[in-house]
Amino acid sequence: MIAMSKFKKHVQTLSDQLRRTHKMLRKRLGLINRQFALLMLFWVLLCLLTLPLAFLPTHKPDEITPQGIPFEESAPEEEEETATELEVVHEDFGDEPVEEQEELSLDEVEKRAAIGELTATMVTMQKGDSLLGLLAKQNASPTERVAIVDAFEAILDLKTLRPGLSFIFFHEKDGLLVGVSLAQKQNETLSVLREKDGSWVTFSQTGRVETKQERVEVTIERTFSGSAQKAGVPTSVINQIIGAFDGEFDFTADIRPKDKVDIIMESKVTQAGLEIGNRQVLYVGLRTATKEIHKYAYGNTFYDAHGRTTAKTIMKRPLKARPRLSSPFGKRRHPILQYEIFHKGVDLAVPKNTPVVAAADGIIETIGRKGSYGKYIRLGHKGGYQTAYAHLNGYRQDLKVGSRVKRGEVIAYVGTTGRSTGPHLHFEVIKKGQVVNPFGDNKIGSTQLSGFELEKFQSWAESIHPDFKIHLAGKIPPVPPVKPF
Repeated sequence: MIAMSKFKKHVQTLSDQLRRTHKMLRKRLGLINRQFALLMLFWVLLCLLTLPLAFLPTHKPDEITPQGIPFEESAPEEEEETATELEVVHEDFGDEPVEEQEELSLDEVEKRAAIGELTATMVTMQKGDSLLGLLAKQNASPTERVAIVDAFEAILDLKTLRPGLSFIFFHEKDGLLVGVSLAQKQNETLSVLREKDGSWVTFSQTGRVETKQERVEVTIERTFSGSAQKAGVPTSVINQIIGAFDGEFDFTADIRPKDKVDIIMESKVTQAGLEIGNRQVLYVGLRTATKEIHKYAYGNTFYDAHGRTTAKTIMKRPLKARPRLSSPFGKRRHPILQYEIFHKGVDLAVPKNTPVVAAADGIIETIGRKGSYGKYIRLGHKGGYQTAYAHLNGYRQDLKVGSRVKRGEVIAYVGTTGRSTGPHLHFEVIKKGQVVNPFGDNKIGSTQLSGFELEKFQSWAESIHPDFKIHLAGKIPPVPPVKPF
């Protein structure tokens, strides 16, 4: 009983202590809550008091306007730009400055090509060409070819590519291909450009090509070519002019000092200043001591002011090189047969694979092997003329019977096929079934525009040259005398 009494007393003592401890904790918790509430109230009041200060203008304390209002001054734009340009780089953490990215655009590529930093090569599609084939000729790797073709296919149906379209390939000086562009008929240019990571990006831009005309007058000093180049006329235009007068005027033998050549040419230039393709002659006028000739280029043919073409002499040496006459027209001792035989043409000795050109506008009548002639081509021309080319090494790939060719257009390549002792061109001229001397005066008659086509030509020619009506009249009309009052 005594033990039980002591135990109850002990339990009572512990219970009293617990009640006192709980009461004390409640007092302290209430104090903490009140302190936290006071702290929050103080923080809210502080925020409310400082909020208006955030909207006050910043100013220097010593800069006051005459009215006593603080002067508000913004930092100079240059300083802001400098501040934004400064970049904090933490090298200890492997941080590196961010490199500024160059803008990738066709304009930028063309500007670099115009100043000579890049090489721009224009290639016109021929029959049988494909984009993959053109890229292979530009030394693009197989991977690059596929990537470029895929990029173009995103904006162009490659099945629509036709002969006559021109691609421009841009290369770095080390030969790396960096861009390809294609000019469309609707004044649109499609391009695929290489990014720094080696990927290819496609662009489409419109209204970028401008057609310009330029007039140059050349006064002959010694030679036509030298004087024209000195006046800034490109070689392509010089060749067009020589071709326009071929068979009518010899710029090598007939030209004299102080003769004048008046030229109007057309060029196509992009917004970036890159000239696309070769300049084209629109008009060329020749004034010598004895003659005056005016020619207008219309539909790839040169006409006078009346819409007539000049009678053309068949080319005597239809080669892209200066040949040596190894055997003339007429009787000779055959170098292989070793007996006298009539030589129906002339033999022009030049290196193998020298390009052979059409001696006049015509149509291919025969192409293929022909006995002792070896590989052979015969063309039919107006006026009952035919020309034949023998001992060839090969033909231009797209030619066949019925193909039309222009004077000076490459048709084959010199070889030594058939009965031949070395590389040369055997060239014949046939008039109404009879062979004639190729070095004779063999002229094909002129043509004349008429009707609506003549009106269309003369309207265009008048817009090209301010003196067209004088050219049409043939001389400057006399000025009537002024009658006295």
